[in-house]
Amino acid sequence: MDKTRDILTAGCQTRHLTTLGLLWSLPDTLLGVGFALLSLSVPRPRNGLLVAESNRGLAYLFLTRRGFGAITFGRVVICATPVTPRLLMHESHHSRQYEVLGVFFLPIYLFLHARRGYAANPLEREAEACASRSVNAVDRAARAFDT
Repeated sequence: MDKTRDILTAGCQTRHLTTLGLLWSLPDTLLGVGFALLSLSVPRPRNGLLVAESNRGLAYLFLTRRGFGAITFGRVVICATPVTPRLLMHESHHSRQYEVLGVFFLPIYLFLHARRGYAANPLEREAEACASRSVNAVDRAARAFDT
């Protein structure tokens, strides 16, 4: 198995980043590229995603000032904080959600966010659960290796 994809399947045990998913989420990916460029950053390939790191421009206005670390549009992750394995897993799961919901992801996400808030949004809870399982699995493997 391709080692670069391991981080993308470790927590939630679902296949991420399929070709069909790429096509279905392409409009949102293009939106993400635009968001990254308006954040004065060029997205770079990382673990099957395009990752842009910036604390300027649109990222500053939309993420930093609101206390968020990152946002995902399709296959593009824009980070205003340092990229950690947990953050990458959380955001990669949002990419998986985009693959399933396509252009309907944003309206559904925003509706759930307005009705339930960030912490109770089922899409956020699912992404966080995926990231938690991934980090816990890596920690268990590291401890087993050390003993």
